[in-house]
Amino acid sequence: MSDKQSAMTDYLQSFIAGLINSGVQKAVISPGSRSTPLALLLHRNEKIQTYIEVDERSAGFFALGLSKVSQQPVVLLCTSGTAAANYYPAICEAKASYVPLVVLTTDRPHELRQVGAPQAMDQLQLFQQQVKLFVEMALPENTPQLLDYAYWQGIKTGNTAQQTPKGPVHLNFPLREPLLPKQSEVSLPSRLTEIISGENQLTDQQVKEIVTSWHGKRGVLIVGGEHQPEEATSFVQLAEKLQWPIIGDPLDNLTAETDSLLVMNHIDLFIDKVLEKATPEIVVRFGKLPLSKNLMLWLQQLDPKETRTYFIDETGEWLDQLKQGQIIIQAEEKQLVKQLINFAPKHLPAKWSEDWINWQQAVEMTLSEITELASLNEISASRVLHQKMAKNGQLFISNSNAIRFIDRYADKVNAGYRVYGNRGINGIDGIVSTALGMCAVQPEVQNVLLIGDLALYHDMNGLLLAKRYHFPLTIVLLNNNGGGIFSFLSQRQLDEEEFELLFGTPIDLDFSQVAELYGAAYAKVESLEQLASRLEITQKQPQFQIIEVVGNRQENVILQEKVQASITKKLRG
Repeated sequence: MSDKQSAMTDYLQSFIAGLINSGVQKAVISPGSRSTPLALLLHRNEKIQTYIEVDERSAGFFALGLSKVSQQPVVLLCTSGTAAANYYPAICEAKASYVPLVVLTTDRPHELRQVGAPQAMDQLQLFQQQVKLFVEMALPENTPQLLDYAYWQGIKTGNTAQQTPKGPVHLNFPLREPLLPKQSEVSLPSRLTEIISGENQLTDQQVKEIVTSWHGKRGVLIVGGEHQPEEATSFVQLAEKLQWPIIGDPLDNLTAETDSLLVMNHIDLFIDKVLEKATPEIVVRFGKLPLSKNLMLWLQQLDPKETRTYFIDETGEWLDQLKQGQIIIQAEEKQLVKQLINFAPKHLPAKWSEDWINWQQAVEMTLSEITELASLNEISASRVLHQKMAKNGQLFISNSNAIRFIDRYADKVNAGYRVYGNRGINGIDGIVSTALGMCAVQPEVQNVLLIGDLALYHDMNGLLLAKRYHFPLTIVLLNNNGGGIFSFLSQRQLDEEEFELLFGTPIDLDFSQVAELYGAAYAKVESLEQLASRLEITQKQPQFQIIEVVGNRQENVILQEKVQASITKKLRG
């Protein structure tokens, strides 16, 4: 048995396990060559009843009838080429009648597309708007990451077909020869996924059952995405009720209305130092992952046999890049958090929560002892900006280094202002204009944008809005003359000439002239005291201005490495 056959079999078995976990019990198969491995594995599976119909048009409507009556998602499988086109009428009817179908088309691999290979045509988005979801599956591999991916796609698409409004979904599988799978049992992943759904709201009984299983357990709450202060306050109240640490990033605004010690501020700086001490029994995740890469790596190394992961999937889009959720809860976050607070048993302070608080306080003490953070650089400037924000102020944080400096180094001093950012796709385009939109809503308060030189250059034309409409936005510019974040990434291993050309990308702009061009006040600060003084003035006298902090890319890396070494020494003794 070849390695390719083993990889393909394991991959498709994992996908089928996900389908079964989503409620699939029946499959209608139209025979063909390219679909051989999926057809055989579905037919051999004792948990799936299969029907064979040569005519794809008839097969499609037969599957439609099965699903209409059973109200369960039914698989529809065919080979590559025009076979799939014959499913179209039944798929259109399923879309209009809200019938859940999971349509699986098999395809030539990418190297055989658009080169005249037989029985090959463009099958991407074949059914267009007649399906709720289209997925072009990856080529089969049996690495842990791809097995998780295949399982996740199986359970996700089966569940998506059943979500209101119900309807068909389409997955396209590129498969390479040999097409015969190995003889094997169903290879289930190491954890099965349970879906708890109440459309928009769970019943009180469902919530009681959830929190009862948490009683006396070591847990962690993880909050991703942007949240209003009142929403953030509810998350913190839940953490206080459970006595579990709560982890997020600057955009979650967890510190906007509270000074709870359970809110972890410097997680990226210390989570990798306490791995062996910080194994939770319960992880409850709300939405996307927070910013911290070290947090993501920590979550990836948790053993699903020791840690039970709940994923609160408010959007129903299965936005869990780690694919670790064992309990998927599809309900509106705000209401669910209220229910969890109501029914969660009050926990007494325990060593678990005290350990997390002590780790965080040790980090804060370490940061206060780093001499470089008392002099002007990009990291210390970001800390001072955080400390000098008005309680009713608004801070917009650019992507790349700016948001990471705030995430890693902002302490609990002066919590209360509102934080915004563009973390949907995480690009640097449009940052200035978005921040000006923020400023236009409340121009009377302190409005600040923390941004790097490349991001400011990329959206420099947006400054015309500030000039035209007199928006009093203070821009704190971290200028290291290039792409500073790449100095922290693997690209820094390149030789200097290649690195500077492709990643350092110095632009050598005089930002005092940029300020003059758009009618902004300008200052290049030479000390933290100067920066703090100017920011204090903006609390009472907002104005359109650029405050430039000249930094050094290599200096940022050296300082980050020193901080990490000092924290390691403090936490590990």
